[in-house]
Amino acid sequence: MDYKKLGVLNDALATRFSDYVSMIATGSIITGDPFIEGRSDRDILLVFENDPLRDLGDTRRLLTLPTFDESYVFTRIKRSDWGQADSKYAFSNRFRSKTLFGLDLVPRAQLPDKGTTRRMYLNGLEDVSQKLAIHLDNSVFWSQSKVRDKFWKQFKHAFMFLAVRDYYLTGNYPKTRKELAERLKSSEIDEAFVVLHSIDQQPKERIECCAKGLVNYLKDL
Repeated sequence: MDYKKLGVLNDALATRFSDYVSMIATGSIITGDPFIEGRSDRDILLVFENDPLRDLGDTRRLLTLPTFDESYVFTRIKRSDWGQADSKYAFSNRFRSKTLFGLDLVPRAQLPDKGTTRRMYLNGLEDVSQKLAIHLDNSVFWSQSKVRDKFWKQFKHAFMFLAVRDYYLTGNYPKTRKELAERLKSSEIDEAFVVLHSIDQQPKERIECCAKGLVNYLKDL
């Protein structure tokens, strides 16, 4: 992350908007997961006290003051929407986020109760399994580029929901995919870890083989 440019943007937002609260970075850029050029995003949340969707023109203009590359994704949110326990981003908000400037809201992010956490990972992993199966049916005629795009997303989601499952079982959230893989001690997960982070160098056949192994692994959980 370019902290200098982000600092310039923060100062501009604080000057223009009296209800601007904080700037929060979230996702792999915070945890130390491998950054994949051309695929990974630098996700930055801009938190406002009031409706963040007003003054679109002003916000767009401020985003052009420093020059950000296309890996940056800025999302405006209302403070009351941050850190809700029922949010699909609840675990990311709490364990995969860092306040860069302004009021530190990260420690205040709420987590779902145990029953909701269980449903979250079960539904999430079921969805991943179904989509992997669908992709495998279609990958026989898909291009290598499309195979990489489609399976990369599902491999990421598999690690996300497996991390929630690990938290449900142990009470400790693995902040990085590497930490999760080390805890699970599975050859299929180890392979998925490697393929996920080198997806643009992997042939179609290895990606498909990895997906088949991951589907079988998820079935046996």
